[in-house]
Amino acid sequence: MGVILFRGMQCGFLEGDFTITAMPDGSIESKAILSTAYNVLPIWLRIASDNLKQAKRSHKRLLAEWSTDGGRQKRLLISELEYSMQVIVSCGIALDALYDQLKPYANLPESQVQSWRKNRTGRAKQIVEVVRRVYNLRKDTLASFKKGIGEIIQYRDWAVHPSLVLKNACKRPDITEGVDWKFAAFRCANAEACFTSTMNILTYLKATQCKQEKVNEQIGHVFEALLELKVVKKKDIPETLKRKQ
Repeated sequence: MGVILFRGMQCGFLEGDFTITAMPDGSIESKAILSTAYNVLPIWLRIASDNLKQAKRSHKRLLAEWSTDGGRQKRLLISELEYSMQVIVSCGIALDALYDQLKPYANLPESQVQSWRKNRTGRAKQIVEVVRRVYNLRKDTLASFKKGIGEIIQYRDWAVHPSLVLKNACKRPDITEGVDWKFAAFRCANAEACFTSTMNILTYLKATQCKQEKVNEQIGHVFEALLELKVVKKKDIPETLKRKQ
């Protein structure tokens, strides 16, 4: 049976799945069962990228077709919100996937994990701490990561835990009418900011690398997959800049 492989996919053999046996009659019998691990982090970035393109188109239509027609206004707003929410949620899931990949290499003490559970530490702080431990981030970079990851996870949480609590209607800079806060939060500009921030974080990690070669290999595979998925172009993939840590 053939196995379909993708760029960046991890492949190998589990214990006992690759054997060669000499039989009594002198013949050789072999067994090989290939195991794979497909990283879906790049898929979530592909989903974010595709929906961002649609969000931009929706926003362009909103600006071009906005009128006093209430029905048209609603259709334009919902179209932009729909795509923007998917961008933001996908970026949040991509950061969750990054956290899961880095956590085994972060040397987190059990006391830290227990403290997070006890205090219900927010996901953004956990992600930042794991990245900091693995990459030994400089103070300025750490501050930038805290801001970017914090905003992405906040918007992601707003999207996946939507509230029906009454809030004041608000304005947004591109239309004159007031809207429900969700149409201001989940608009194209914010979706684009989330996607750009997520990609900047990964690009930084790819360029600087860390002491764990397995992690560097995994991040390299992420960009190989992003290249195959046409989320990035070859010229956009950063060269490795070895950094003293």
